[in-house]
Amino acid sequence: MKIAKALPSDSPRPRLGLVEAMASNRSTLLLLVVLALSITVYYQITLAQRIWIIALPTGLLILNFVLALATRDILKNNWPLMIFHFALIALVLLVFAGRMSFFSATLELAENEEFLGQEEYSEQMENLRQGPWHRYGLAGTRFTNLGFQIRYLPGIKRDDTTNRVLLVGPDGSRQSLVIGDHVPLVIGHYRFYTSHNKGYAPIFEWRPNAAGESVVGSIHLPAYPTHEYQQALQWTIPGTETELWTMLAIDENLLPEDREFEFRVPSEHRLVLRYGEQRHELKPGDELKLPEGVLHYRKLSTWMGYKVDYDWTRPWLLATALIGLLGLFVHFIVKFKLLSK
Repeated sequence: MKIAKALPSDSPRPRLGLVEAMASNRSTLLLLVVLALSITVYYQITLAQRIWIIALPTGLLILNFVLALATRDILKNNWPLMIFHFALIALVLLVFAGRMSFFSATLELAENEEFLGQEEYSEQMENLRQGPWHRYGLAGTRFTNLGFQIRYLPGIKRDDTTNRVLLVGPDGSRQSLVIGDHVPLVIGHYRFYTSHNKGYAPIFEWRPNAAGESVVGSIHLPAYPTHEYQQALQWTIPGTETELWTMLAIDENLLPEDREFEFRVPSEHRLVLRYGEQRHELKPGDELKLPEGVLHYRKLSTWMGYKVDYDWTRPWLLATALIGLLGLFVHFIVKFKLLSK
């Protein structure tokens, strides 16, 4: 009778097939390391399509999990834990879809100025960023900044911001709303939040000498009080090549550090204007005669900076996260009950 010899401990192991290799724990560990490195690279580069740097290892990790389910019977009799893992996959896919279709921008509106959503991106928006799948959906949107109130705590610490806006619907209906830093104006999946970026806006009327109608508009001085001592800018009068350097000189203390106060327009102020070598000071109601026309300083107003954000995946992310947590909760409840027997 022949006795089979045991294989030596150092004999080569049988090679795994491609599917088994992809479903192995070693592949999981390797892909997790690759994903961590990809995330690091993602935040170091500025390529337009950099999302694919994370999408590839993430997709391979999802494939690794699905193949592990199919070939190794992982979680076969543990439905709560399986639900948790599938919820994780859904979360990853939703995050990917959100980044591919996101939209963000900033916007500045003077008091009583209206935002007009056009067929293409509004010229009023700045710092636009968007995913390759985003389709602009603010055409026809109209709302007006009716003014804001900001309370400051002692030490000039910004507290609550309330901003009244007038939203005009597609049918011409009007709705007055109050928004803030955490209470947005919601239009579809677009959200308009107030920001710390706000300041003063001198309002001018320009009356040209040549044939043409008068123009009323405002300039937005640097943010206040962030740039308290830099309330100046260079601007060009519309329809001309005349450049004016304008500075707001405030003749009262608007920022007391020892008590609470509210952001307000200074009653004691003047505008310092430089035209070439000439220097002029204007108070509300004053005029400046220039070769091309007359510049009338009407009053000092304010402007508010908004953050525009779009992400349709938010409610789905919340629902998926709750389902995943529920599955994990049930899993541990069952596990601890079994251990207690």
